[in-house]
Amino acid sequence: MEAGRSSSNPIISTISCRHEKRQLRATFRTSLREVSELDVIAVDVSWSDGTLSTGEVSPTPPITGETAESIVAAVLGPLAHAIVGVPLVELDEIFTRMAKALLGNTTAKCALDLAVHRALADRYGGLAAVLGVPHRSVRTDVTISLASPEAMAVASTERSSEGFDILKLKVGGEVDQDVARILAVSRAVDPSLRLRLDANQGWTAKQALNVLERVERANVTIDLVEQPVPASDLHAMATVTRHSAVPVLADESVHSPRDVLRVAELGAADMVNVKLAKCGGLRAARDVVAVARVCGLGVLVGCMLEPASAVAAAATLAMGLDPLRGHDLDAGWWAIGDSEVACAPPLVTVVS
Repeated sequence: MEAGRSSSNPIISTISCRHEKRQLRATFRTSLREVSELDVIAVDVSWSDGTLSTGEVSPTPPITGETAESIVAAVLGPLAHAIVGVPLVELDEIFTRMAKALLGNTTAKCALDLAVHRALADRYGGLAAVLGVPHRSVRTDVTISLASPEAMAVASTERSSEGFDILKLKVGGEVDQDVARILAVSRAVDPSLRLRLDANQGWTAKQALNVLERVERANVTIDLVEQPVPASDLHAMATVTRHSAVPVLADESVHSPRDVLRVAELGAADMVNVKLAKCGGLRAARDVVAVARVCGLGVLVGCMLEPASAVAAAATLAMGLDPLRGHDLDAGWWAIGDSEVACAPPLVTVVS
């Protein structure tokens, strides 16, 4: 394709990456990992009209299998080779080429997807206009890191005092200790707050049902339980879904529309958590949302521990769903110094 196209139809000229670290408010702990600083890969796409657009992502190896090094290698290797020279207006071609360039590597693909959508947003009135959704704030939960019952109770009261009204408690450790964590938090906060549990694959079905039954006997209401069992064991998750009144949210089990169909076929969950880095970006995430709706599954839009610019894109996707149901978009609160989103608990507002 020839160079020198008009600014209304620029082509992708070059792609480069920057790697940096950003400070977190506190150490972030789950049953899968512990993180004290945010690893950020910024992918810069230069266009033939002299403009630049950027997509930022962070690796989450236990979820997507990617590292900072593998993201950079994928972006500068097969993905760049596939899309350099393609015009912005040929969106389907850009995303089709990325999908065909290599299997998986969804966080790397997400970075380029976000950079392309940023280019569109800069030209056509913002990302909400590009996605065809009203620009509005989105309600979010906030994560309470895995810790002792006492420490989680203190963190919960702090987040509540800041205005958050949905707390997502990280659990998935030893069952008795998890029950103690949940009960400690429930005693420490106002009963009107909504409590969610996220085991990050840390339980068996038997353990999950044990925890949920004991919490119910203690008269603690749980809003939902997220990924209670290993991602690959949909039959175990279906057991939890069938035998517990607490809604089950599939997270690590769902990366693609095919995964949604499988969850629906087995009755493995009531809802799915759609995250851009798991899916491969906004284009792929919208496909996951569409299939979930057809299957009658609820949809929450979530995020990994990632830059606020990526959270802003996810929040814009949530604007087109139910913005006040309580999505899972608190990563912008955890990262210090980011300004793409404003978090005035319990709402996340995209700054644009």
